[in-house]
Amino acid sequence: MEKLMGAGMATDTAAETARTAAGTGSAGRAAGGPRGSEVPLLRRGDRRRKVVLSQGALSIVVVLVVAVLWLLDPDSLFADPLFPAGILLEAGLLLLCFVVPWQRLPASAALAVPLLDFAAVGLLRAGAGDHLSGVGVLAAFPAAWIAASRIPTAAAAALTAGGSLCIVWGPLLFGDARPGPAEFLGPFLLPVVLTGLAAFISILTTERRAQQEAVSRSQAALRRAAAEGVERERLLATILDTVGVGLVVVDRDGHDVLMNARQRISHGLAAPPGNDDPNERQLLIFGPDRETPIPAEERPVRRAVQGESFDDVQIWLGSGRAQQAVSVSARAMTDDDGTFVGTVVSFTDITSLLRALHAKDDFLSNVSHEFRTPLTSVLGFLDLILDRRDSLEPDVVRYLSVARRNALQLEALVDDLLAINAGTFRVRPVQCDVGELIGACIASAQPAADAAGVRLINTAPAALPAVADPVRLGQALDNLVSNAVKYNRRGGTITVGADLTDGLLRLGVEDTGIGIEAEELSQVFDRFFRSPAVRVSTVQGVGLGLLITKSIVTEHGGTISAVSEPGQGSTFTMTLPQPS
Repeated sequence: MEKLMGAGMATDTAAETARTAAGTGSAGRAAGGPRGSEVPLLRRGDRRRKVVLSQGALSIVVVLVVAVLWLLDPDSLFADPLFPAGILLEAGLLLLCFVVPWQRLPASAALAVPLLDFAAVGLLRAGAGDHLSGVGVLAAFPAAWIAASRIPTAAAAALTAGGSLCIVWGPLLFGDARPGPAEFLGPFLLPVVLTGLAAFISILTTERRAQQEAVSRSQAALRRAAAEGVERERLLATILDTVGVGLVVVDRDGHDVLMNARQRISHGLAAPPGNDDPNERQLLIFGPDRETPIPAEERPVRRAVQGESFDDVQIWLGSGRAQQAVSVSARAMTDDDGTFVGTVVSFTDITSLLRALHAKDDFLSNVSHEFRTPLTSVLGFLDLILDRRDSLEPDVVRYLSVARRNALQLEALVDDLLAINAGTFRVRPVQCDVGELIGACIASAQPAADAAGVRLINTAPAALPAVADPVRLGQALDNLVSNAVKYNRRGGTITVGADLTDGLLRLGVEDTGIGIEAEELSQVFDRFFRSPAVRVSTVQGVGLGLLITKSIVTEHGGTISAVSEPGQGSTFTMTLPQPS
């Protein structure tokens, strides 16, 4: 029983080490390689070591058997020449395992060793005789080796059965006596046990190999996924560091998860002097006036951490000449259940833009002031000349009157620009007749419309009492009608209408002109904006009329909108609230 237990324990070692001897690579796959290029975990260079280890287990036990027999009866050790022949064959097989270049041979070539082991065990069993009758159990080692190889279970069982039968029947067949059926069937238990053991080990090995291969594939997939994840992370980091916008990802607890290079620079700019790692409360963050600190609970990142999403919140970071203007936007992130898990905050440097806008405002203000002095002089001299109109030719008086009217319009334009820049643009609403204002506007624009071949249509009531600044409202109407004439086609029409319903005064100017592109509609009320198509045309203008018109409407507490279709025309609508 002890010998059987020892042989069973040895089979585990043999099964474990025999895989490579049979050319198996049960668990290994090259990480990240394609399926067609899978290689065994036990590389070809390891095959000799595994074959030697598998054979060495049997050789060690044989040495122990010889030692035991030497102690029990040294004289009988070489009494039968079959016993030393078995020892020599076993020693030769061990030497063969060392010298054969197994890596150059097919994997199945290693199976020759356990098959010859059956012969060695048979010689040992026959030569040991009655002194050590259980030596035949050594056949469990080659049986385990064969069973652990990659051959089918049936083949492993057949080879084991054949080898074990040779062990027990060999002496009967080649002996001097003529055995009968009883002698052949008597030792049949050993082949049956070894065959069953081989089948059992083969099944277990096959299942284990399948499990190992599945684990290996999973590990390879995980390695590939990890490598791809690292590559994506590296790509994402490169992209984030390339964009010109500061980005920071914050988790639900307010901790920074990711911050790109641009934001690290801005974060350092907002740090107080001598503090390299400030918290949110310590950062130098100011409002649009560049001086008033923003309370910690109102700062963009704090608002974002609380789950708020917003766009274009203007703040100033840092202090002194290095102060930076930033537009902050945030978007909250949620999981599949809608639970807040973090937020992404972007910081766009708008310092150059604000400085450019400030410089443009300064330039416009300075130019407007410079215009006022010569305009005042021109108007003064025109008034002096027109005071002597009785001594002037009628055509000269008419020319000078046109010049004075245009100078007055230019002066009003300069005044409006100065008022808009200074924030002092005001209207003075009074009770007036809007119908009369529209009639005067139509009459004033009629000469230009006639010259352009455009028909003016007035659909407004002749009398329409309302509360508005008549001068400013007339100016707004003039701007809209003048634009409609300039950007119309010969044979086109311009319709001016107005109504007063539900406490709202609505005035509309509709034309059949060239229209405005959809992407330009949102910019038509911007300062100095002119459509690219108009800039290359012969239509004159500086892009201030609609800005002033919007300012007039806004000061009335109303709104102005534009609807247009390229090639079909445009409609501008002013809506002014009326006192109840």
